[in-house]
Amino acid sequence: MSTEGINNIQYVYTVWQALNRTAPTIDNIVFDGRTAVIHLTQNLSPSMFPAFVKLQVPAITTLHFRETERDSGLLKIYRQEDSWTLEGLIQSVPLISFWYNHVLRVIMGKLVTATGDLLDAALRHANKMTMRGREIQRRSRDLAIENMEKLDEYRANLHENYLEGIRGWRENYLIEEEEID
Repeated sequence: MSTEGINNIQYVYTVWQALNRTAPTIDNIVFDGRTAVIHLTQNLSPSMFPAFVKLQVPAITTLHFRETERDSGLLKIYRQEDSWTLEGLIQSVPLISFWYNHVLRVIMGKLVTATGDLLDAALRHANKMTMRGREIQRRSRDLAIENMEKLDEYRANLHENYLEGIRGWRENYLIEEEEID
C-alpha cells in the first residue's frame, strides 16, 4: 500500500490506531538520510473484537523524506509504503498457519521433490538413449564403410571374378557331361 501527502498519511495512521490496541513492535530501522525502511510487527487486535483476538503480522514500512525548506535540515514524510508478505499474513492466522505449515508445505515439498526425481530420471534415461543412439550410429557407419570397401574390392576384381566363375562353371559342366557319356 502506497500513500502520498501529509493528510493521507495521517489517515493511514488513524486506521492503524483503530486496528491496533497496542503499538507495533519495531524490529529494525535503516535510515539513509532520505528514506527509512522499518521492519516491524503489527499487533492487530481491533477494538470491535475481544482482546484475546490478536494477530501479529510482520510488515515493512518505507518512509520517504523531503526537506521542508531548502537547506533547513528539517525533513517531512511525503510518501509512505507499507508491505506485507503473503507468508507473513498466513503465519499470523493460527488455524491457517497450522494448515500451511503442516499440510500445504509438506505436500508441496513432496510434490516438488517427486517432480525433481521424475525429471532427473527422465534426463538420465534420455542421456542413455542418446548414448545408445550414438553407438548404433557409429556401428552403422563402420559397417557401411566396411561394406563399401568390400564392394569396391569386388568391383575392382569384377572381371576376374566373372571369368573365374565361368571357368568354374565350364569345368563343372564339362565334368558332368563326361560322367554322363
